Amino acid sequence: MTDANSQETAEAALLYEASANYDAVFKEAVSLFRDKALGFFGLPEDLMILEPLRTEKKEVRVETEFSDLTFRLSDGKGFHAEEEVDLSRDDLLRFCGYHADLAREYKREFVTVIFVKNPPSEAKLDMGMLKFEPHIVDCSEHDADEILKRLKDEVRRGVAVNELEIIYLPLFKSVNYTPEQLLHESVKIIRQMESADEDRKLKMTALALMVSNKVVSKEELNRIWEVAKMMKLKILEVAEEKGIEQGIEQGIEQGIEQGVDISTDIMRALSRKEAIEEIAAQYRVSIEKVKQLQTVLLQCSA
Repeated sequence: MTDANSQETAEAALLYEASANYDAVFKEAVSLFRDKALGFFGLPEDLMILEPLRTEKKEVRVETEFSDLTFRLSDGKGFHAEEEVDLSRDDLLRFCGYHADLAREYKREFVTVIFVKNPPSEAKLDMGMLKFEPHIVDCSEHDADEILKRLKDEVRRGVAVNELEIIYLPLFKSVNYTPEQLLHESVKIIRQMESADEDRKLKMTALALMVSNKVVSKEELNRIWEVAKMMKLKILEVAEEKGIEQGIEQGIEQGIEQGVDISTDIMRALSRKEAIEEIAAQYRVSIEKVKQLQTVLLQCSA
């Protein structure tokens, strides 16, 4: 194998490692929502987010689901945010299930907010004894062009900005920009924020990438991921460290031994082109799980 190929394999392995552990970075990033008012979501201005609610997940995660965007509010309720470009009845049923699971787990009333770009004619469920009516945020009502212009001016003048607007900017309606371009603009603004340290910029970038995952292609997300590395945000390194910490603290899957995050070891085995069946047997996971992780590796190295 040539040095160039070895370097490409190593870089692909690092990308995969970050992707496989991205859930941990995201969980760190949601702390940015603390002390934020919910007026931005169209909810009462006096409601504040007090802290993230963390759900224990004992499985290898290759994608962050928005069911992880859960918080405790100042009135004691829970807050749960989702995002779906085209909201269908099946989506509502799925989110209703998340809502019920969260209410049962945390033993409190929850407010579910769903971000949509193409709002349906009716966004509620009536199943007789069971009703589900989430709060809908219509992203098409937010003018991305105007918000972007204002954010650039605020950052240039060094005044305080609404970080949520920067993070959610790619979801908003624009005449002049595609979602991909808006995401690039969000990352540029984050880099230019003199009031934010590198850790905060890292977390904001992670959140901007995650909220864009249904409106921006995986290829583009990976390209932005690389730009973030070049700008010394060190997302990959943090992702690896946080993923290992999460594995030690929580455990990931039955194949874990002595608290090691096996997703990292499986990733390395896949990058060495070891047989899927042998990897599954060695780490005592299903073949389907290894194939799932292999898919992510191929997407990251494409």
